[in-house]
Amino acid sequence: MTLQQVSAKKSKSLAENLIILTMIGLLMATFLYYFFKQDQHLSRVGFDSVANTFSARVIGIHAQWFMDNKPSWVVIKEATSVNGDRVNNRVAVNKAGWVDISTVNTVSNENECQKIWQQVLATPMVYIKQPISAVIVNIDTGQVGQQKKYFCQYSLPTGEYFEYHPSSGKVSEINIH
Repeated sequence: MTLQQVSAKKSKSLAENLIILTMIGLLMATFLYYFFKQDQHLSRVGFDSVANTFSARVIGIHAQWFMDNKPSWVVIKEATSVNGDRVNNRVAVNKAGWVDISTVNTVSNENECQKIWQQVLATPMVYIKQPISAVIVNIDTGQVGQQKKYFCQYSLPTGEYFEYHPSSGKVSEINIH
């Protein structure tokens, strides 16, 4: 092989390597683009599942309230066990049978919406390593002496949220701020 042929072969393989690296880079960039584009959608779908679970549990507690002849507390027997014993959770409900902690006269640093979350789901307020915030939104009815009305808003730092209205038991669909 002559020196000219060796030189041509090296430049040819350098050009081939550059083309291969460029193609790999483009494929990686395309993958990352679509991955991050879908990441927000996956987060919303998962949080929607949390809201649906919350709603199902609220409806289940309401149904139990009817079956127990409308008490002020509903006792839920959990399937999970602690030290081999079944755990019974007492859930506070309002006169309409919906989960509502404001009917209980307790003083605590925890807000009422956090207590409702714990009574309904009994899980930490975290979703995929993101904290779930619970905000009480008071509704001014303008009437003196009437029981306070409020609803709870559970939201992620990314802006997705759902609302729970203790007066009606309604759980909203996922919305974005």
